Amino acid sequence: MDSLFALMVLASLVLLIIGFFNPQKSLFWYKQERTGTKSATIYGIALVVSFVLFGITTDKNKSKNSSSSSDNSQTTTAEPQEEKRESKWTEVYTFKGNGMKKSPTFELTGGEARLKYNYSSDNGMGMGMFAAYVVDEGKDIMKQGGIPEVMTSAENEESESSIQKSAGRYYLNINATGNWTVTVEEFK
Repeated sequence: MDSLFALMVLASLVLLIIGFFNPQKSLFWYKQERTGTKSATIYGIALVVSFVLFGITTDKNKSKNSSSSSDNSQTTTAEPQEEKRESKWTEVYTFKGNGMKKSPTFELTGGEARLKYNYSSDNGMGMGMFAAYVVDEGKDIMKQGGIPEVMTSAENEESESSIQKSAGRYYLNINATGNWTVTVEEFK
């Protein structure tokens, strides 16, 4: 359900921006006088309402998924200095594609992790839609909802984002309007 509200947020934002420049096009369905003020009011309210509904639906699902992650305590022992190796970012999985796709599963150890991504919209409108979810194996965001690790409406973006996931098996669910590459890395 939250994916629907996420799309409503995006649609409202796009139509709000279009309405600033051309209210005739953004209010194509409106029978009365089409002005920039009316367009901003209608799509501004729609943007706020859909954003709130998106937040409400994802919060319910997040509270269901917070299980006993505190039971996974680890004990570490000091290693001799000469055996210690230098930690660095290590690639866990890279996923490339266009549009909406789900990856095969991969495993995280519960350490420091990040997503590196490169996204390029192919619609030529000066904006796009890219959302990357890191989902527990066996779960489906279309049924149970989820919060994206990364979400942007930029036309092109190359960046990274830290992710906090406990040890386990996950898959990537990417919703986008263009070409993208997502790499999951852990600091090992």
